[in-house]
Formats: sequence, structure tokens, C-alpha cells
Amino acid sequence: MPLVTIELSDALSQETRRKYADAIHEGLVEGLGMDREDRFQVIHALPKEQIIAHPTYLGGRREDVVIVRVLMVRMYGVEQKRSMHQAVARHLEAAGARPDDVFIAVTENQLEDWYPGARGERG
Repeated sequence: MPLVTIELSDALSQETRRKYADAIHEGLVEGLGMDREDRFQVIHALPKEQIIAHPTYLGGRREDVVIVRVLMVRMYGVEQKRSMHQAVARHLEAAGARPDDVFIAVTENQLEDWYPGARGERG
């Protein structure tokens, strides 16, 4: 059950923000093989001056950075995570994000660190 936080410019339209959220989810489903219904996302639209990313660090040219933070249970191997990175980036590009503007960070924890609500509680 990944929890995804998306940080992007508030200059982007609501429609574009939703397209990006949909693209990220599709990349997670494709890259990790997770259930399509397993969707938990928070979008933070911030003033552009509050998103600081060096415009040319590691090459490329950054303009409208989209930061994707994925908090998930430690259960995926390195290759699955690489596949997820590539799938998310590809889907975001198809939704209109520039490849140089996509940043993805994964944080992992254990199953016991999650409480999915009373009906989803695990025994």
C-alpha cells in the first residue's frame, strides 16, 4: 500500500495535477505490479519559489519540477523499483511533464508500520 506524496507548482492547472497523479499511479501499477485499487495520494501544489531544484545539476534543464515521494512496505527488489521509476517517468512524460523535471524518492518501512483503517486491519 504505497502512500504517494506529489509536490508540484501551483501554476499547474487542477486538470494537469490530476493527470500527473493518474500517470504516477499507472507507473506504480505497471512497475511494481500492485493492485490498481491500491491508490493513496496527496498532492501539494506549492508556489514555484518554494520548490528549489538546481536548474542544471547532473545535466538537463529543470523548469517545473515534479517531486514524487513514495512511502511503501519493503517488499520489492531493486529491479522492480527501477522498473517503477522508469514506468512513472514514462507515464508522467506522456501526461506532459518534462523528463528532466521528474524526481522520485522511495522510502520503505515494514508492514507493521501501517494501519489501513479498521476494516483493513491485519491480524
